Amino acid sequence: MTEALYLVDSYQTTATAKVIAVGDSYLILDQTIFYPQGGGQPSDKGMIKSKTAELNVKSVDYNGGEIKHKGTFKGTFNIDDVVNLEIDWALRLKNMQLHTAGHLVDLIARQVYPALIPIRGMHGIGKKLFIEYEGIQELNIDKINSDLANLITSKPAIKTQFVTLEQLMQMANWLPAKLPSSKKLRILSIGDSYHIPDGGTQLKTGQNIWPITIRLFKHTTNSTLVYYAVTEPVTECYHVLKHGNTADINLPNEITKLESQFSSDLDIVIAQTELDSLYLKYLGKKGLTTELLKGLQNLALQDKKIYGPLLNELKKSQESQIEAKKSKISHQPSTLDLTIPGIVQSTGRLHPTTIIIRELNEFFRYHGFSIAEGPEIEDVEYNFRRLNLPDGHPATDLQDSLFIEEPNLLLRTHTSSIQTRVLSSFKPPLRVVVPGKCYRNETANSTNGAFFYQYQGFVVDKGINIQNLKDMLTQVHQFLFGKDVILRFRYKYYPEVSPGMGVDMQCIFCHGEGCSVCKYRGWIETLGSGITHYNCYKQCGIDPEIYTGYSFGLGLDRLVMSKFGIKDIRKLYGGEIVYL
Repeated sequence: MTEALYLVDSYQTTATAKVIAVGDSYLILDQTIFYPQGGGQPSDKGMIKSKTAELNVKSVDYNGGEIKHKGTFKGTFNIDDVVNLEIDWALRLKNMQLHTAGHLVDLIARQVYPALIPIRGMHGIGKKLFIEYEGIQELNIDKINSDLANLITSKPAIKTQFVTLEQLMQMANWLPAKLPSSKKLRILSIGDSYHIPDGGTQLKTGQNIWPITIRLFKHTTNSTLVYYAVTEPVTECYHVLKHGNTADINLPNEITKLESQFSSDLDIVIAQTELDSLYLKYLGKKGLTTELLKGLQNLALQDKKIYGPLLNELKKSQESQIEAKKSKISHQPSTLDLTIPGIVQSTGRLHPTTIIIRELNEFFRYHGFSIAEGPEIEDVEYNFRRLNLPDGHPATDLQDSLFIEEPNLLLRTHTSSIQTRVLSSFKPPLRVVVPGKCYRNETANSTNGAFFYQYQGFVVDKGINIQNLKDMLTQVHQFLFGKDVILRFRYKYYPEVSPGMGVDMQCIFCHGEGCSVCKYRGWIETLGSGITHYNCYKQCGIDPEIYTGYSFGLGLDRLVMSKFGIKDIRKLYGGEIVYL
């Protein structure tokens, strides 16, 4: 098992280590500063040297805790050799810029389009830079680029830290389908609202972020790819040329860097418009190469003889490469195949309940909640007993619950059952929401049914009180229905909380006058809530003398009805074509 020093300090460029395994073309060390390819980020390169041998590291692989440093050997390494490590810092810095840029793009893209769900990112592997999101989404590139530029200008705080699984679930805005089991868990935070699992090398500060631009977006069969570009700043050598002072700068080296940057920019050009922009950047009237050529007039004659040919050769090379790329683009076969049937327009849409769930998920992610799910066929222990509902309680009666033939199992009557599962498995502090289906033995009418959706939420921490609960519930309603929504809070009994609190919203159909939807009361009950009962904590192994918290359960169906102006709940799940 190799200790990954790069996870602790992305800016560490040298280290010593001990050889623990030697292969035909690789070394395994007890610790390393070399980042292995993964997470869309290319591996580091550099040198590993002992007293008798050296390895020119060309690539680094990670496999189940083993980090293999691959490349070209000179001499012979032996197990237990002490070696010196040095990474190619210029490459590491570039890879960090590309990787951090990908997260900044994701941050802004999901701020502008909260429904976006990331699938993966490519941050330089194969010179590809993109973020892939679920579904087909049309994007306003200008809006994203504008917000992205403002974010970079603000120099956002960037921080990484190691966390436990419980902390990760509490903090993260998004979690991958499968977390790595062989790596330490680390979270990347940008500003106050973006928190995401990450194992790559990242910038430590937002002070020196290179310019980032969204280039374009493409659609696959069922996803949207957002391509971005990162512009590496060119050194200020042309300013030196303008003033005729070459003493403090290695001009041949700087010219080589400019040539390398030009090649990198040219590699990602795929359209004529991008090629035109590239020409202006380097060979236009105020282009980078043009500025260098203008500066020749300020040099001494002997310097002109040295640097003039180099710069003219650079200009000719760039012109030649641009012409070659132009020819390649113009002769590319058309990507439009007229024999392929056109794209069939989707006749479906997101169900209103799904829309509300996604909106609530985004809201609670923003406020630091994790999202949990669990079985719909539940055990009596989690559905009742650990919620302060002992055997024989009226809520467990067959008239209210739908039991199955297998003993002690039923269709869950609320998503609170997942709350007890989480409380039994993880330690506080916790901030979790649980959307899902629930079932009760009720006769269907315009406002109730045997099948419905509930959105459970709970917080467990030190010092939580009922004012924290009221503030959160007010924000939820204002998020869904606007700042002018009118609420009332009233005492209500629930076995799992004490005190309990019901929340009513003034009916948006009749504005409090009374109608069939609010049963002529002027108010619609939207949720039940309260301070979680100390017995629930005891049942789940949490000390109620140390921790307090609140929980709430929203009836999603009633929220959906209010949000979309639906007056009969049966229309939501009765096959109405308008909701399919």
